[in-house]
Formats: sequence, structure tokens, C-alpha cells
Amino acid sequence: MILNALQAYLTGKFAFSGELQAFWMAFQGAMIVRGGANKDGSMAWFHAFMLSTMMSYAGGTFGPIWMGRATAMFTNDLNFAACIVAFILVNYLPFDLGFKIGNFFPVKIVTTLFAQLFRAMGLIKFCTVAFEALKESPSDYYPVPVFGPILFATFLGNFGGFFHKGFHGYLQNGMPWPFQNGFVCATFYHFFAHDKLGFLGVKLRYVIYLIPGIKGKLDDKTFATVVVSGFMHIMAILQLPEFLGPSFSPFTVMGRIISLIIPKPAPKVEEKKTKEKEIGTKDKDL
Repeated sequence: MILNALQAYLTGKFAFSGELQAFWMAFQGAMIVRGGANKDGSMAWFHAFMLSTMMSYAGGTFGPIWMGRATAMFTNDLNFAACIVAFILVNYLPFDLGFKIGNFFPVKIVTTLFAQLFRAMGLIKFCTVAFEALKESPSDYYPVPVFGPILFATFLGNFGGFFHKGFHGYLQNGMPWPFQNGFVCATFYHFFAHDKLGFLGVKLRYVIYLIPGIKGKLDDKTFATVVVSGFMHIMAILQLPEFLGPSFSPFTVMGRIISLIIPKPAPKVEEKKTKEKEIGTKDKDL
């Protein structure tokens, strides 16, 4: 029963799932702005409101346009309504109660979980939408479209960063976590759930099925959804300031471990001596 409830949650199939995801996603965006750019309360209310909306729904606002679809902020009244309610709760309750309650650790956990469920369901939906749109015209080199579904889903979680910081500001310190997470999760989901003919999807499912009982009675799409959603939830909790912090990335840790296992080749002694002689000669000339 517990496993069934967990599966229902991770796949977003429970009562008022859409409403809860929309509200807590909007609430998280309002909290980010209220605790960051508008920390001193100096922003005009409309400026703060629109920035809160973009921090919550930049992907839903701009992402669908890339595939010639209407933006979710126009087609789903629930999203914009949630932004209005969340903004009022965070900024205009007496004694700043909304913001204070939002920073209470249990509320922060609830906010993180439902906001992450929204992101996971969005990533899977965008990956599926792109695959359905492109599946009839794959390249000559692979039986299903490869980059379109993966990149469309990956960019979904990064529009907020681009909108808020700009292209250079968002990318200047390397690959942001939303890019890492989106690319890995979208790649796994796409090949596991959609690639029925290519060797990548076939081999991926074969390797996963080698683990006894891991898939249970779940179909491929449900299993991939549970894996992606579960991973994203775990990472969101670990990246809270109370735990490992927002800079934590398992992929960075893996890279460091690999660099320790495979040491860099030491420079040759002869090359070192030659360079030292060249430097000494230059110094004498000076």
C-alpha cells in the first residue's frame, strides 16, 4: 500500500495533484524573490509579482513556443491564479506571516517536494510532446529522434535562469544544475520510454532488467517516470541549505572521483629542465 501511494505521488496521479503542484510551484517562486531580489521590500509590487511569476513559470511561459504550441500561462488558468494567491500570501499577510511560515522547515520541505513534482512532470511531458511531434521524421542515422526530445525537455527548467540572469550571467560559471539534471533525466526517460527500435534504448532496458524485481509490474513509461521523479525529488531535498546545499551535484562528485582514480600524467623531467634553462637564458639576456 505504501509503495502504491509512493508511485501515485511520484507519477502525479492523486487527488488535486495539478492544483497542489501549481500552488507550491508559485509559492516557491514568490519565496525566492521575497527572500532575494526583494529582500528589503523596495521593488514595486508589479515588478515583484512578475518576477515571482517568471521564477515559477518561465519554462511554462516560453518553452511551448519552441514547438509552436500556446504558452501554458494562457491555456491553464490554474497557473496564473496560483501565482496571484501565492504572491499575496508571501508578501501581504499581517506581520509578514506568509514569508515567515514559508521559511519554517516543514513548510520548506512541502514546498520543495510539490515544486519538484511539478518540474518532473513538466520534463516528462515536454520530452513526450517533442517525441510525438518528431517521431515520424527521424534522421537517417537512428530510428527515433534523439536530440529534439532531450533538449526540449532540458531547456524547460532553464528559462528562469536565462530570464533572470541573462545568457552570460547564467552560464559563465559552467553548466548550471538545471542543465545537468534536465539533460540526464530527459536522456534516460527518452531512451527508456520511447526508443523501442534503436540499440541505445534496447541496451538500456536490458541492463535495467538485469536487476531482479526492479521494474515490478510497471510498464516502461511508468517505471521511467518513477525513476526520474524519484531522482529529482531526492536531489531537491539534498540541495536544501539545511543539507548539502544548492551547489551539490552528484555528477561533479563523480567527476572528482574519476580524476582521483585516473591521475594526470606528470610532466617529463627533461621538459622541465629545458623550460628552466630557457627561462634562465631569458633572464640573463634581460
